[in-house]
Amino acid sequence: MVDPKKQHAALTYARATQPLDPDQGWRREDLQLAFMAGMEALAIPRLLSLPEAARVLNVSASTIHDLVRHGELAFVHAGRGTVRKHLTFSQDEIVNFIKRHTQRTYQDDPWPRTARHGIRKRAHELAVERASASGGGFMAQYEARRAAAKAKKK
Repeated sequence: MVDPKKQHAALTYARATQPLDPDQGWRREDLQLAFMAGMEALAIPRLLSLPEAARVLNVSASTIHDLVRHGELAFVHAGRGTVRKHLTFSQDEIVNFIKRHTQRTYQDDPWPRTARHGIRKRAHELAVERASASGGGFMAQYEARRAAAKAKKK
């Protein structure tokens, strides 16, 4: 006995696709292929409801409404209402939305530019700069200061 769901899936597939040879129309082997393919999957994928789309995107329902309002996310109007529309979403549209909004950021800096790690130099960086700019290291500066102190005493 044939499962009615599988038979309905095969008929839906047969209605949504073209026969193998358009000149001859649907033949028995074409219908068998359609039946086999229909058992695997429906020709039209299932639409996601608003809560399901929100769950897939990991956002709230109001965020989905905002995305629809601003044209970021296309929807299928299911139902008869005109004021409060019943929004459903294609799985392909959700996947395309994710692809469009996927980004990878790369920073050249090893640390973020914050108030703590700003562009101003720290005290130890300034000290190192001063020491290296004066033409010598710490010992050279020390010897110069000692010589200046001896000269002052004399």
